[in-house]
Amino acid sequence: MSAEIATLFAALLAAGLAEVGGGVSGAVPVASGHTTVVIASAPLGQAVERAVPGRAFAEAAAQDGRQRWTEAATLYQQAILEWSAESRARPSPALDRALQKAERERQRSVTLANLELPRPPQPDAVSRAMAVERARLLRTKVMVVRANLGAVPEPLYARTRAALEETLRVTDGQPSTNQTEAELLLCATHAAADATGAARLALARVPTEQRQDPTNALAMAVCASALGDQASALAYLESHLRQRIDSFTQRELYLANDWDRLRGQPRFEALFAGVAPPRY
Repeated sequence: MSAEIATLFAALLAAGLAEVGGGVSGAVPVASGHTTVVIASAPLGQAVERAVPGRAFAEAAAQDGRQRWTEAATLYQQAILEWSAESRARPSPALDRALQKAERERQRSVTLANLELPRPPQPDAVSRAMAVERARLLRTKVMVVRANLGAVPEPLYARTRAALEETLRVTDGQPSTNQTEAELLLCATHAAADATGAARLALARVPTEQRQDPTNALAMAVCASALGDQASALAYLESHLRQRIDSFTQRELYLANDWDRLRGQPRFEALFAGVAPPRY
């Protein structure tokens, strides 16, 4: 990515960053004379944000579903405040993960709002990079909305599909460098909208050599998980994590709604066992 593009996206992301109030460590009360071991495990097949009670996050996801990014960002901030207060009173890894997820979704909503602001004409390379970033963000929102509302609104599905298809178009006589990723994210988008046939068709367009390329392992895992192929999703995810992935990226990856069907399974949890959630 050129310095110009990197600077642009850094500015967009910076607009969504905000500090969250810190939490305090605590302990589980144990009756005198007793020894208790507490094992904190993720609920099986559940989004991290649904593992703890909360009103604002679901309302924020509903606004995301309506593509009202600014309103969604405000509600995600309310979720952060709500869960921060709860974490200070009764800290837990589940609350820490929910807090991290709320902050990340707030950032994404702010970035989407910023990407829609009027701006002067951009160089072709910048415009293409912005289109790819928008498509990725929209696809992520499809999964968040599906996880929290149980369905994907047709306008959000159509817009995400169009954004991903835009990245597939031939540019300067050459296929897009993001073509494989776009096809696999289309697969996941169609599957989230219960368009299984279209999802499998998108996957079928990915050549065998591209499926075996380690650089596509994460996108392959996303597609496989959306289609309910848990064994393949885990295998591709393991392949991706065998690469050098920093702890911050691993924590963020764990939170993704792409893995809600896998969450709580020993094989999945073992992939992230050494990565503790940040404390707020």
